[in-house]
Amino acid sequence: MARRRKSSTFDDLFAVTLKIPLWANLLIACAIFVSLRIYVGSSAPMIITSSGNPGIAAAEYLGRVICFYSQFLIPPIFVLGGIVGSLKRKHKARKFHNISNSSDPGDAIRQLTWQDFERMTGEALRRLGFTVNETGKGPDGGVDLVLRKHGEIHLVQCKQWKAQRVGVQVVRELYGIMAARGAAGGFVVTSGDFTQEARKFASGTSIELVDGTKLTRWFTQFAKT
Repeated sequence: MARRRKSSTFDDLFAVTLKIPLWANLLIACAIFVSLRIYVGSSAPMIITSSGNPGIAAAEYLGRVICFYSQFLIPPIFVLGGIVGSLKRKHKARKFHNISNSSDPGDAIRQLTWQDFERMTGEALRRLGFTVNETGKGPDGGVDLVLRKHGEIHLVQCKQWKAQRVGVQVVRELYGIMAARGAAGGFVVTSGDFTQEARKFASGTSIELVDGTKLTRWFTQFAKT
């Protein structure tokens, strides 16, 4: 198995900006630019070694150089992230709308790729009042969505299984993760169905099983007539 590439500081920062509204990104970009401009000015700093400790002078100079160039590098990251994030959210909302208003929403859901299935499930939960964070773990990679509502955490596993029913092992796995992370509740979501054992186990827990029929209702309740 190939090692997962470590993300850079730029990647981590850009990922954060994607989740922030465009207006907030623009405010942050302006605040960073103005603050750095006030601190270092509009001209590249020059090192001064005529007095004091040369080591301290060099360190101060390096810090000012970093700040000087950061005013041209960091704000654009927030602006670009805000634009890209806004476009992604609009695309996701449009796709959700198309599924909700299609002639057969259930079939449209079943035809989704596993990536889009996770995204659309997240969009449905967002409309149900949750704050949604996609983990990007991939198919069968554990928790796919982390939800927050009223200060509580809920975890979601998505199973885009068309021919196979979701078994009890999946529910047990999520239950164990919930206990380890102190989650208040969880969802296992599938476009298909669950085994009887899975339903029996979930009935004694705070896990909600969402089969294809219930998931379709999540979508259609937001359909625009």
